[in-house]
Amino acid sequence: MTTREHETSPELETGPERDTGNDIAIVGMAGNFPGAPDIGRFWADLCAGRDGITRMSPAELLAAGVPQELVDDPAFVAASGLLSDVDRFDAGFFGFSRSDAEVADPQHRLFLECSWHALEDAGVDPSRFDGLVGVFAGGAPSTYLLSNLLQNDEAVLTYGPDHLVLQNEKDLLPSRVSYALDLTGPSVSVQSCSSTALAAVAAGCGSLLAGESDLVVAGAVSVIVPQYPGYLHHEGSEFSPDGVSRVLDAGANGKIPGDGVGVVVLRRLEDAQADGDRIYAVIRGWAALHEGRNGRQGFGVPGVPGQTAVMAEALAVAGVDPAEIDHVEVTAMGTPFGDAVEVMALQEVFGVDGVERVTLGSTDGNLGHINQAGGIARLIKAALALHHEKLPPAVNFSAPNPRLAASGDRLAVVAELTDWPRGERPRLAGVNAHGYGGADVHVVIEESPVDDDVRPAARPHQLLVWSARTAEAADAATANLAAAAAHWADPVDAAYTLQVGRRAFEHRRMAVVSSGADAVQALTSPTRVLAETGVSARRAGFLLAGVGEQYDGMAGGLYATEPVFRAAVDECAELFRGHLGFDPVAGLVGARKTGGGGLAALLGRAPEAEAGGSADTVVVQPGVFAIDYALGRLLTAWGVEPSVLAGYSVGEFATAALAGSLTLREATALVARRAELISALPAGAMAAVPLSETELTGLVGDLAGFSLDVAAVNGPRMIVVSGPVEGVGQLTEKLATAGVPARPLRTTHAFHSRSLRPAAAQLTAWVRQNLSPRAPETPYLSNVTGLPITERQLGDPGYWAEHMCRPVQFATMIGHLAAHWPDTAFVELGAGQSLGSMFRGHPDFPQKSWTHLVPTLPGEADPKQDTESAAEALGRLWLSGVDVDWHAYQSGRGARKTTVPGYAFQRERYWLEPTAPGSATTVPRGARAADAGRTG
Repeated sequence: MTTREHETSPELETGPERDTGNDIAIVGMAGNFPGAPDIGRFWADLCAGRDGITRMSPAELLAAGVPQELVDDPAFVAASGLLSDVDRFDAGFFGFSRSDAEVADPQHRLFLECSWHALEDAGVDPSRFDGLVGVFAGGAPSTYLLSNLLQNDEAVLTYGPDHLVLQNEKDLLPSRVSYALDLTGPSVSVQSCSSTALAAVAAGCGSLLAGESDLVVAGAVSVIVPQYPGYLHHEGSEFSPDGVSRVLDAGANGKIPGDGVGVVVLRRLEDAQADGDRIYAVIRGWAALHEGRNGRQGFGVPGVPGQTAVMAEALAVAGVDPAEIDHVEVTAMGTPFGDAVEVMALQEVFGVDGVERVTLGSTDGNLGHINQAGGIARLIKAALALHHEKLPPAVNFSAPNPRLAASGDRLAVVAELTDWPRGERPRLAGVNAHGYGGADVHVVIEESPVDDDVRPAARPHQLLVWSARTAEAADAATANLAAAAAHWADPVDAAYTLQVGRRAFEHRRMAVVSSGADAVQALTSPTRVLAETGVSARRAGFLLAGVGEQYDGMAGGLYATEPVFRAAVDECAELFRGHLGFDPVAGLVGARKTGGGGLAALLGRAPEAEAGGSADTVVVQPGVFAIDYALGRLLTAWGVEPSVLAGYSVGEFATAALAGSLTLREATALVARRAELISALPAGAMAAVPLSETELTGLVGDLAGFSLDVAAVNGPRMIVVSGPVEGVGQLTEKLATAGVPARPLRTTHAFHSRSLRPAAAQLTAWVRQNLSPRAPETPYLSNVTGLPITERQLGDPGYWAEHMCRPVQFATMIGHLAAHWPDTAFVELGAGQSLGSMFRGHPDFPQKSWTHLVPTLPGEADPKQDTESAAEALGRLWLSGVDVDWHAYQSGRGARKTTVPGYAFQRERYWLEPTAPGSATTVPRGARAADAGRTG
């Protein structure tokens, strides 16, 4: 029957009007084939015309445990398409116990790993995928069960035969994947012998179109145990007497046995395009039919009419004329009879007027006949050929099969690596699969749509993030990424794929890079790759800086490249224009300068005469507020939601706005009015002193003698004094004489001291008339008490005057955060790391937590660009266990998913050997081939 109803005419459809609503995109692929443990190596081998067949010398056979009498047997052919390390598995990654891993069919284990890699290749983390993920798959009967487990006395006695049979049941293969990866879509076993893989793909496509699934994992596996490096050839068998498979060749004389596993990830085309998926190829149509008896000479003998029918039906379903098909991947495995039957069917379909030339290819010559997995190998090859715009050559091909030769040039085997570029019409390929017994499947695929979208300018710095369940796997992933980065023209798509398409595990790594070459350098430099081990979920907290660390152009890069940041800055600037009559933010988001310029020039525009004094405060405080606020908005837009906020001095105003206690209009008006009142006061000075207040007064006497106050308590032995310029000068001179290095601060007034009291009443009156504070939506701490702000404080019109005149209790704030938010990554919004330094010096703050104090903007002496520092900040937050919304981070960037190395599984040997008499280990595959009949 057909797996898909066709609503369109089988006539040729061309042009942009073609309905693509039923098209299915191949968005991910993975495979493990003979000689090629991944699809990168598989494609390279195909293009080079190399096969993956294992061929051993007599000495190697003996070393592998093959009995001498078999090695000496003239009928023994030492050739087979073997997989490496089928006895190994990363049990811990998939949550298997040792005993579970040992009794599980290696087919299940290999298919699990391959499914995970295919999802990674698709850029899909199923735990974050919004939709149902279905699994459609099939495998060979478990020969591991028959030849190893049931032949192992201890295993049978320990687990019981029923348990062993259940754990190796081929029909539980898709359920094994769905359970291990926590997938909740349909999980369906598909079985049709050598057409199993394509039948699974067809079923998965139908599930997508029916809306049962939103993403599908489809594929098949075949691994025969024991893995024997050869077979016995008998007259009349279908196995090659010389160990060479010559598909569609005049000299074809038999097949070679092989093993393999392959998986594709499928999505509705419209969904894949909307999500920025990398699309290898598009499945236009498919059909699955049975040949019936239809004149066939036996159950296992293929027939021409059935194979003709399935190809014709698939073309009709796809709405494709035979003349549009450029290439067909055939089932042919190098047997004279089977190859001839398929050629006759191809001639029936493509031997019509209008067909000029169809090229043919196969994978059996490269891999051997890999049974259930053969169709997926051919589909992957065809999709890669469309993707890379090249047709790989057939191996072992010299002259066409006589029946094929009769077709002339109309049907021709690809004999050498051939360019297959896009043309005026879409390139199309067919993929054939004939199953023993007569179940046939044909799939029609088309080149991916042209990505002609104009991408926005990329960020100047890209954030690479990767992780693993173990530190060893994370380190291996780092090495794999470094090798891959050598081929990156630009790291944009790789960064996007790692962010949105990979699951975050507990051993994490990150690096910030600016180009492909820089990525190679970074990934091979231990100082540029940042790492955390044993990461668990962690909350985020925002620390908002006050004045003192700002400088010209400190956020110019972010303003130029981050729309959310720019919009927040512009909103603040517009409000401040209304409050002050000028824009106080421009200097901070312009070009970065060293030593004056932008900010100094801007100060000249401030209303000094009307303010009655220096205008520094009127410019600097609103500017710092705007940057703090915009950084907070940027991080929350990226999914970093703070659980607590704490602002230093002016930082508390931005904190109140971000927490929802004040509207942005109220907060900017408050900052502007406060700054105007302060700037009208006499100039003052401030100095940082590395002593406690008790130590300081013990050394210099009462601070009142200098007309000074403690303006901030930043730590047990870290305070700031504030007052008249003369008093601060006298104090610092006296401290210097005593050997205490007091550091004068770059400021214009004696903030947080009695010097500001003359403005307190005016500010209180203004607050009473202009503000309507609300309880915060997110907790934040008060500078006045160092504890969470209360509704009573917010309701007191005099609170902001007290905030202006009383010392900042930052040490108390640090102690409170350490006690009540211990498992938090604190990100410092503003330039430099002065707040982080205070945390690190506080005895209550856990020393191991210093790595979770994250700066956002570089200090003035730091040569880093602000875009690099912001990217690193986000990476450090993720590194520490904070959730990040990577889709939001990449929104509007036009990034696409791409191929990035998959998880570096840490495989160990999990294997039970047969111990009972009569073990099947002495029976090489192919020994009974003469009795099997012709399978095609």
